Amino acid sequence: MKNRHGAKTTPRASSGFTLLEVMVALTITSLVLGGLFSLAAGSKQLAVRTQSTLQETMAARAQINMALLDNDYRDLEPVIDNDRYQREGVDILPDVLRRTAPMNDLLQSYQIVDSETDEVIEGVRWVRMELPQ
Repeated sequence: MKNRHGAKTTPRASSGFTLLEVMVALTITSLVLGGLFSLAAGSKQLAVRTQSTLQETMAARAQINMALLDNDYRDLEPVIDNDRYQREGVDILPDVLRRTAPMNDLLQSYQIVDSETDEVIEGVRWVRMELPQ
């Protein structure tokens, strides 16, 4: 065969991809997409765990705040209704010897008990006591 300039040419090979090239490209694409999907799934699991941990921490912190405010604001309603954490006053700490007038504010230890894990958070709060007349 001759082209219009008279040079000899070979029959032209058909253009396109072979089946092997397409399979290699699909394999590489599937590996990349699989990695991206596993990253997205891991990120979603981390977000769910973080959210649940944040909610647990908020509930525990709310109980600590309620324990600190309990003596002065007894009529205050709890912001977070959660039965998981129970608060209880333990005992009044011994009053130090004073040479001045006695105080009617004393320190009391308290505990917040997690009913699911039996974890105990301990703290100290001021409580107002009635002075003897």
